[in-house]
Amino acid sequence: MCLDREAYYKILNTSGWSPSSYKEIADSLMKNGVKQMYHAIVNENDIQLLFSIPNLEIFWCCRCHLVAKDGSIGHEHLHALVQYRKGTHLALKKRMERSKQRFHSKTTFKPIKCADHAVGVLRYICCEDGQRQKRRDDDGLSCKAHTHYCRSVYDSKMLHSRNRKKDKGCSYWRSEITYKIWSELSDQWLYENVSGDGEYMLHHQESCDCENGDKGKEKKAAANKKRSDYYKTEEGQAKKRYYAEKAAKKHELIKLLKEYKYCGKNEAELTKETIARLMKSFL
Repeated sequence: MCLDREAYYKILNTSGWSPSSYKEIADSLMKNGVKQMYHAIVNENDIQLLFSIPNLEIFWCCRCHLVAKDGSIGHEHLHALVQYRKGTHLALKKRMERSKQRFHSKTTFKPIKCADHAVGVLRYICCEDGQRQKRRDDDGLSCKAHTHYCRSVYDSKMLHSRNRKKDKGCSYWRSEITYKIWSELSDQWLYENVSGDGEYMLHHQESCDCENGDKGKEKKAAANKKRSDYYKTEEGQAKKRYYAEKAAKKHELIKLLKEYKYCGKNEAELTKETIARLMKSFL
């Protein structure tokens, strides 16, 4: 499936969707907290399904694709901050199973841990620059950049590029989104859900296990140390060599397929699924 811009906006218009205001986001937090709130990463084959799910609030969203080193694009998907007003995501998946439906294998719903985490997703959607990987992934592609486009947010002033200007980078706009939502929250909600010395905070700093909470930072540091210590062991060194050899083989296979210009595939389209399909034709 290739969902062009016109077809994408037709889905949005048909569903009657528009980005939520800061007040609407704050009202949802005061009513439901972050219960059943997710960072949805949706393969383009599931975008129409996403906007048809009953009782699902889609706050802001953007389309996204990876850009390979040769400039080609692939892995079309959508990012969104969503929350179920009724029911659960698990219940939806069970209903889909009963009707013999399922999400694409690359569609994921990552639970939101706190309001500060939700703001981080909103900031991410506003940024033109998405994920950047230094290592090869399962598809054997290295140093890929993800680019956000068709960004649908409440305030277009929030649209920005990653830290192109020191005073107007990601940190600045995250602070702006935080303040806009914070100013719409009631004193009672803030009293019950926020603690710490930071200005305009949206979580309990000491106990929250999100990436900005003290507990979350401790867990991340411990995980990084455990990983570092493991790769210093003999077993870890062997695993590093295994992954390096595996990545090298995939890189050579991609290079070979590009030289043959098989099916006109560019680098971004040569995912592991595509490679497996092409390999079958060679056997």
